[in-house]
Amino acid sequence: MNPPRVLVTRSEPGASETAARLTAAGYHPIIEPVFGIQPIAAVIPDFGALAFTSANGVREFARLSARRDAPVFCVGARTAEAAREAGFVDVASADGDVEALSALIDDKLPKGSRLLHAGNEEARGDLTGRLRSAGFSAEFLAIFRAVANPTPGPVLQGHLAGPPGFEAVLVHSPRGAAILAGFAAGRAAPLDVAAISPAAAAPLALIAGRTEIAVHPDEQSLFSALARLVSG
Repeated sequence: MNPPRVLVTRSEPGASETAARLTAAGYHPIIEPVFGIQPIAAVIPDFGALAFTSANGVREFARLSARRDAPVFCVGARTAEAAREAGFVDVASADGDVEALSALIDDKLPKGSRLLHAGNEEARGDLTGRLRSAGFSAEFLAIFRAVANPTPGPVLQGHLAGPPGFEAVLVHSPRGAAILAGFAAGRAAPLDVAAISPAAAAPLALIAGRTEIAVHPDEQSLFSALARLVSG
């Protein structure tokens, strides 16, 4: 029996990392990112602590600043792993969403601390607004943007036009889902989707054939959702 084919739509280098985990788990990954990461020129302001809501945010910040001495708060385990790989030592993970990250910072960081959230220009969840309301000096800085690819990759294009090219598609973000929905609009071929969160599933609600959503917004839970999808 051939392993289930899974389309990986996230940007690099995360796409290849996910593909390696899929292979180890017995799947056949197909890497076709629907967007790429474009750095934004930015001047890093003074800060006492950092918050990251994606591994891409960590990587782009590490290119802009040599500082590694500040405490770092990350939305999940993969982002925290990227922070440690970048050389940060004092790293904490909320293992959840933006709300959980805000609660972690509120619990661990003294009120009035100057915190910088660096990330995607389309960052969701208003982390800095939550933190300012809680008594922190919080600032958001856009350091990258997700730029949509103009056309789908060849396997996705073939799947949308005719015979199935894969059994499932992994969706790691609302941005990726929205781009995928644009590619699939008006096409008859269904997409069976494993999404990392309800927000990442929402843009595909009218297009997906079947959808499974991760119980927690992390890749381990996403793989559990994928297992449910392909066994259903």
